[in-house]
Amino acid sequence: MRFSTISLLQELHEQSEGQSFARARAQFRGTDEEFSRRLRQYLGMLPSRKGKFLKQHGFSSADAQSAQGTTMSLAISEDMGRFLYNLTLMRRPARILELGSSYGVSTLYLASALQQLGKGEMIASELDSMKCRKLKEHLNIAGVASLVAVWEGDAFELFNNLAGHFDLVFMDVWSTLYLKMFQRLEAFLQPGSVVITDHMYTAQDEVADFRRYLSASRQFSSSTLDFASGVEFTVMV
Repeated sequence: MRFSTISLLQELHEQSEGQSFARARAQFRGTDEEFSRRLRQYLGMLPSRKGKFLKQHGFSSADAQSAQGTTMSLAISEDMGRFLYNLTLMRRPARILELGSSYGVSTLYLASALQQLGKGEMIASELDSMKCRKLKEHLNIAGVASLVAVWEGDAFELFNNLAGHFDLVFMDVWSTLYLKMFQRLEAFLQPGSVVITDHMYTAQDEVADFRRYLSASRQFSSSTLDFASGVEFTVMV
């Protein structure tokens, strides 16, 4: 990964963490001492319990819908980014689809892996026009813009313009839309296609129907990985 990309990603991770902290503090009505205590509890908690903890104490979970139209990036963690990078290197996908790119943190990890491989292409979609502008700017800074076709607009409209299959998909849109979007996505998957979906823990209630659908399907094998937000790893059989 290029030095310029590493530096940019570090800046974007720090920005996202700062935004998340400030947002949580603004939502919490207690004292700074009480907030610090809750924060320590949260950080030391098993990932699978974090979503319920957030709701119990009045915090909004990390969800793309709540950040729409704001400067909130809700970026993936650095650990999650490295996972996507290494998964791409291992899977060597010919085509990647990203649904919900925001400022492009996850996009940069995926596209940088394609750049390292020297082959492959990617489509990144983002509904928010302001974030889409920043996404394109970040792709240019990282030198991977030529590998990524950016779709600005509704991801459901994007499906009407797609053809062929995708080997790797990262889905990070409004969690209440996961099931409907996944069902549209199925036509563009093939045996061996991998779908990574974020916020299985931090939006547990909203994704319940999606998880039930995966559990009942014989066409997919799926398991939840213990990243802080909870990540669903789904393979088409």
